[in-house]
Amino acid sequence: MEDARAPLPTEPQECRQRAEDKDLGAAERLVYAVLAVAGELHEIRKTLRKR
Repeated sequence: MEDARAPLPTEPQECRQRAEDKDLGAAERLVYAVLAVAGELHEIRKTLRKR
């Protein structure tokens, strides 16, 4: 059985944009907001590891 949904965004900025999309439901926007925060934290940790 094939899933017809679009692939999930991988960049925090794209997740943030979807979280602000008024056409999506509240639950879906919340998921994208959490993904955006997780992605941003990953980038911060990666930067700190390089130091």
